[in-house]
Amino acid sequence: MSQTHLKIGELAKACGVSDQAVRLYERLGLLKPVAKTSKGYRLYDAASVEALRFIKQAQRSGFTLEEIGALLHTDIRDEGACAAVKALLDRKLYALTERLVELQGVKDVLHGLRQACDGEPGPVCPAFLRLCTPHCAVPDPNGARLLHEVNHED
Repeated sequence: MSQTHLKIGELAKACGVSDQAVRLYERLGLLKPVAKTSKGYRLYDAASVEALRFIKQAQRSGFTLEEIGALLHTDIRDEGACAAVKALLDRKLYALTERLVELQGVKDVLHGLRQACDGEPGPVCPAFLRLCTPHCAVPDPNGARLLHEVNHED
């Protein structure tokens, strides 16, 4: 094997991913081997290493594999490319902002549930009751069953 070419396992190890991830990126058209050996082993070069590192960095930055594919096929010298990337970044930031608001709501609910546990222990966990209300029947104080089926009339 040439020192300038890596087999799939070597590429995966160099970039901190699994062989399966490299194969997935190939199937999706994000990565292509530069050659194959006579035995059919895929070979990759330094550009493949950089492409794989780009894919992983883009994933860590919140891009989907579909978006990464579009970015990989973007001609960065094209004046319109910058506007397209900017528009994509704006969409990602907007979605992230919405998700953060949603997560803050989840955090507030969990914090309220946790605060319900700060009082004296009783026969039924107050956090559990808050979580169930109004969808669950009150648990049986004798502990026979914690949840009863509830008829929902929607």
